[in-house]
Amino acid sequence: MDHGDGPTTASVQEFVDALTEPVVVLDRYLDVVAANRIAGAVSASLTVGTNLARFTFLNPYVEDSADDWEESVHRTAAMLRDSLEQHGEDPRFRELVGELMARSPAFASEWAAGRDEPLRRGVTTFENPLVGRVVLRWEQLRRDDDHEHVMVLWAPVDEASARGLDALRDLLRGEP
Repeated sequence: MDHGDGPTTASVQEFVDALTEPVVVLDRYLDVVAANRIAGAVSASLTVGTNLARFTFLNPYVEDSADDWEESVHRTAAMLRDSLEQHGEDPRFRELVGELMARSPAFASEWAAGRDEPLRRGVTTFENPLVGRVVLRWEQLRRDDDHEHVMVLWAPVDEASARGLDALRDLLRGEP
């Protein structure tokens, strides 16, 4: 898979769009490079062009509103560290880490601690302004031939969250 808007990324976006549950594809910098509409409806963090590290550490709304913010901090820093170990440092990576270190004491502390292995699955709670709390379990998937990207799929953990996703899908279709 190439980075950016090349033919492989476009074909992945078509695949992602065909899925009914929230799904995104992240690159090595934790940029969302593909996402379906339901993912973006769940959270602005799950839209193409968003950098999950910047969203987690530099958006004051996230820290104030997320019940599991500390867990998100650990998970996001671990994912970024794992990416560094897999891909090595480059100017863009140094710029991202430098920005986060300078602007987020939480990131600087977490990065300095360097303790957590990245999780490949878990549960995240989203506070959605339209449907309320949506609790989703997630899992990361990687293709054997693509070490640059990771696909993250979400599924509801309970009936209330399933109803919340259904309500968001209805809103996306323009249904009441």
